[in-house]
Amino acid sequence: MHKKTELLLIGAGGHCRSCIDLISCIPDFDIAGVVDRDGSDLKEVMGHSIIGTDSKLEVLLEKFNQVHITVGQIKTPKIRINLFNRAKSYGAEFPVLVSPSAYLSQRAKINEGSVLMHLTIINSEAEVGKNCIINNKALIEHDSIIGSHCHISTGALINGGVVIEEGCFVGSGAIIHERVKIGGNSIIGAGQVVKTDIASNTVVK
Repeated sequence: MHKKTELLLIGAGGHCRSCIDLISCIPDFDIAGVVDRDGSDLKEVMGHSIIGTDSKLEVLLEKFNQVHITVGQIKTPKIRINLFNRAKSYGAEFPVLVSPSAYLSQRAKINEGSVLMHLTIINSEAEVGKNCIINNKALIEHDSIIGSHCHISTGALINGGVVIEEGCFVGSGAIIHERVKIGGNSIIGAGQVVKTDIASNTVVK
């Protein structure tokens, strides 16, 4: 029988529930448990036990070193970045999670800790950085580069040759035109159409 990898989930909110649903579709993984924030009294998420809080992360990683960050990201990537870097410093490893319904080109590259949710498309020569969320029905076209710690939200369309730097959020249904560059830590609101380059730390809404 194929031995499954036990995966520790860090974060117990709404994005965690989406990830649990996704992981249930992937035969390679079982969920070891969920880590919640300090001070929470939550006991379980969708039947999976809360086995510790952030302050116990180092101890938990001595037993479970395969990790996925399941904190969501809209206004800021700081929490996801901090948890990723902290777990990494304790020796954690971050498998890539890919929905069976996603299309991932053999010529694309997805870096550690990123997740491709249901019905995403990652086309030829595209690259997705570390610890990214590529959410349901998002499209990353050919030759585009998504920096680490980005969230490309539901139904967003990233056209060919786009560069999105680290820490950005692109909202649901947004359209980024060909060869546009979006500077780091920017927020593109839901439904926005971006035709020109955007400076770092910009909010488009």
